[in-house]
Amino acid sequence: MKSNSLRFFSALLWVALFVAAAPAESVNDVLSRMDKSAETFQGMTGTLNRVQHTAIINEDERDTASVRLKKAATGLRGYVEFAEPNRRVVGFQNRQLQVYYPKTKRVEVYDLGKHGSQVDQFLLLGFGISGKELQKSYSVKVTGSENVGGKSATRLELVPKSKDALEYLKKVELWIPPNQSYPVQEKIHKNSQDYILINYSDVQINPGLSEKDLELTVPAGVQKVYPQK
Repeated sequence: MKSNSLRFFSALLWVALFVAAAPAESVNDVLSRMDKSAETFQGMTGTLNRVQHTAIINEDERDTASVRLKKAATGLRGYVEFAEPNRRVVGFQNRQLQVYYPKTKRVEVYDLGKHGSQVDQFLLLGFGISGKELQKSYSVKVTGSENVGGKSATRLELVPKSKDALEYLKKVELWIPPNQSYPVQEKIHKNSQDYILINYSDVQINPGLSEKDLELTVPAGVQKVYPQK
């Protein structure tokens, strides 16, 4: 009986080691798969769990959000609704990002073209973008392979090529499984110590979203502010 149990746990250990040691794919393998996926990408829905770490006070802020993303003629449109206790709704399109805070009845408007301090614009990096497009804005390399949520994934490191973008984030890491072209995890390094870690789940590709699904509507009388000005 003990011998059978020992063989069983030995087998489990061998499987765990094998999965953990799965080799990383090459940059070309991952980016080529993203190129093919981008050709048919129309949109996505999913759930994200986010941890925002602030090193100076050693504090983690955690929240969960539902996500919708759709390819439009003018680019990508996105809708991200964060749950309580810090409820807010983020909408972006035409290189403009809006953040609506229902509790304070306030909408903040950001120009993404100016690389404002709102790093929420990077939340959905890796969805609907081709490998070629990614390489235009970032220096991309493979930095290893890890287990994320029970899946072996290749870790990509993306460093912005734009000096303006580098003022607001140091790098982005994406974890992409071998059979997928989108990340299961993303880490945005705002500087050498502060970061945002995002895990994606329940992802559906091309679910058939309408324009109304992406529309950020706010009640009358809500204050609109432009923090970049």
